[in-house]
Amino acid sequence: MHPQQEAHLILLRLVILSCCCAPALTYLPDVNIFTNYRTEVYNGIPSDIDTTPFIRIGDNYYYIEPMNKVNWFQAAAACRMMNAHLASIEDKPELEALVKYIKAKGFKNNDYFWISGNDLGTEGAFYWLSTGRPMTFAPWNGPKQMPDNYGGNENCVHMFGTRELINDANCKILMLYVCEASDPKTFKFTYIKW
Repeated sequence: MHPQQEAHLILLRLVILSCCCAPALTYLPDVNIFTNYRTEVYNGIPSDIDTTPFIRIGDNYYYIEPMNKVNWFQAAAACRMMNAHLASIEDKPELEALVKYIKAKGFKNNDYFWISGNDLGTEGAFYWLSTGRPMTFAPWNGPKQMPDNYGGNENCVHMFGTRELINDANCKILMLYVCEASDPKTFKFTYIKW
């Protein structure tokens, strides 16, 4: 059979098949299967739903790496693999809640945690990697002017385990890290009997 004839035959088969199948597709009853359901959307996650490995602290959901120390880039990648980001701490109550939780879990002052702040784009202009917004809340550590970019290569931000302070550090240093889940939405479908 000539290739052009074969193409016409295949096209004819498709047309015949679609003609045969069309009535079956249009026969479906015109009924919305969700008619008997009430839908509710919540900001956040109801307390009866397990969010492991993320834990709710304050108004956000975090994963705090307890053992595996990695550099800042590896920490950012680990968070992304969990469909999250390195944490962006945007106000004092958020930092207080995180530090309180970390202390309660037995971490020490010399336990450091990578968060998403960095000035990798422009020296001295710190932004949150996870949101792209400038770091407007920045309780820097130390009596002298901080961040200090010590050694000319401190471009990533970490928080302390037991102090409500942050610091710039070399992105290659190995530390624990804090991931923050995106703001979740929860859908609830409730069957309504007529």
